[in-house]
Amino acid sequence: MSLITPERELAIVSITEIESLQEKILSELASICSAQSGALWVSGERVGMRLRAWRGMIDKAALPDLVDPSLVQTHAWKSGTSLLVPLIAPNSELVGLVQLSDPISGGFVDELLDACERFGPFAATAIKTATRFAQLQRQGLRDRDTGAYTLSYFTDYATKEIYKARRYGRAFSLLTFSLDQLNQIRQRMGHSAVRQAQQIVLRVISQIIRDSDVVARATEQEFHVLLPETDYFGGLMFLRRALSSVLEEPDARAMEARVSMGLTGGVATFPRDGDDFDELLICCRRRMDERRGSLHHHLKLEPLPFWDEVELLLGNSKSPRLPEAPGEPSRRGKVADVLFEELQAEIGREFLRDPTARGLLYVGGPIIRSELPIVRALDHAPTEFAPRVYLLGRHADLQEHHAMTPVFLEGDERLARHEFLLWMGDGSAYGLLQRRGRGATWGFHTSDPTLVEGLVSKLQTAYDLQPY
Repeated sequence: MSLITPERELAIVSITEIESLQEKILSELASICSAQSGALWVSGERVGMRLRAWRGMIDKAALPDLVDPSLVQTHAWKSGTSLLVPLIAPNSELVGLVQLSDPISGGFVDELLDACERFGPFAATAIKTATRFAQLQRQGLRDRDTGAYTLSYFTDYATKEIYKARRYGRAFSLLTFSLDQLNQIRQRMGHSAVRQAQQIVLRVISQIIRDSDVVARATEQEFHVLLPETDYFGGLMFLRRALSSVLEEPDARAMEARVSMGLTGGVATFPRDGDDFDELLICCRRRMDERRGSLHHHLKLEPLPFWDEVELLLGNSKSPRLPEAPGEPSRRGKVADVLFEELQAEIGREFLRDPTARGLLYVGGPIIRSELPIVRALDHAPTEFAPRVYLLGRHADLQEHHAMTPVFLEGDERLARHEFLLWMGDGSAYGLLQRRGRGATWGFHTSDPTLVEGLVSKLQTAYDLQPY
């Protein structure tokens, strides 16, 4: 059994690169305890302690990605065949947790508990110091005009994030924002207004990001945001929040009254959209182009409230044709009476094929009843069901459901006359709006992601629903 020495402690506290430090701490504790396997969780923002490193014969799939700090004891302890070591700083702050297993001798002796507790504060202090060092290092790499990080720092950070994502089997998201109307702003309002537009966007984004997220200025009109450990759906939710937050900012609204900033954005996620930074960036820009070509953009739907947009999109048999878009993702006209029910059943089946995949579904109509196909489809949904499902309408015989949230809206005549289904998932989107009439059902349906996002956002605003 290795002993704790001043040289070992010094080797830990002298490492300032956080990723190397985490690997070293796990390696040293495994050596001290003669353990062949181990895992390390480190405290993060608002989400408890996240898995940061592992080694040996341990089954990564069996390790929880997050550990609740309230479950961690203040002293090292044995649990079954594992030894658990809390990393607690001298100020009593819980910084991390190490799990050691597969001891060479066949078991962990009690004397190791005291040794691990002596080592824990050094490891905790080293993690806090390395984290602070990284923050200070980042502060010196900002663009002077906007306060964003430089592109060189951003690409270096992204390269490290790709390495971590590959090493630990995680996802991260890259977002790109563009001020498309920057030349018009310069021509009409001057160069100072260009800088103001840039600063507005960066100020708002900086207010909603986490400490681990990084924002960089790429060109005069383009900015990048990297969101570590964020899947595509999470990146999409951040994009929606960022775009709406900028539009709500008072200085942005004042500028928009004179000339549009033309802010658009796109999101790509590692590894599903690309295996390196360039591939992800190309994907972001392609999705920005898709947003620019959306019906939402061509019909200038952003200022309209939800029900006004519904009526405009539905139109009637005498309404002008909708602008054509690549792939014709949007159509309106007569639809089958059973389409609304069949779509609910199919989406429910899709949910159950992968109940851990995140998504957002709104189903609205005159009455919320237990016979709705989506309700019947999800009656046997598992407890780890990840999609968020909301039913909107008058109350009938469904009071509550473990896999969805009823939103009872009594006396809303617009819901009495319409039905809708809005779905946003991991890489897919679909919307159906319909109005039943005598002998025919008139509908509008679309797979335009930007249009569906806009409808969802306005629905949430109209009925005070949780936005993200």
